[in-house]
Amino acid sequence: MGEDGRFICAYKGCAKRTFTEQENSDTACNYHKGEAIFHDLKKSWSCCAKVVYDWDDFMKLPTCCQGAH
Repeated sequence: MGEDGRFICAYKGCAKRTFTEQENSDTACNYHKGEAIFHDLKKSWSCCAKVVYDWDDFMKLPTCCQGAH
């Protein structure tokens, strides 16, 4: 927990990154359960089928899982 009372989410791809206990619920976090894959110019997540070549497009890929932080 940080000095401001917020926790850091451990899930990859979580857009919120920090949360409080009050903000946490079974649908609070959208994340990827797999690993990021970077090969040659390709960028993807091991849990998703979508492959992109641009970093900005990679950062915009939708997450595939939802749950508590």
